[in-house]
Amino acid sequence: MTINVNRLIESIGVAYQEIYERGLIPYKSQPSGFSGADKIELDMKKEGVYLSFLREGRILNSCA
Repeated sequence: MTINVNRLIESIGVAYQEIYERGLIPYKSQPSGFSGADKIELDMKKEGVYLSFLREGRILNSCA
């Protein structure tokens, strides 16, 4: 699957659900992480993309 990395970068600070609805994440996998962690992640290995989200609000984070 093709990922538009530029559009993902422009989406920093946007919630996961909105990014998904825009079609920037091509499959239904939800970000996940350890209980109590501040960040959750979505590792799209086939595409070579790793996304980090702030747990509160599921907001795309600029650094992992």
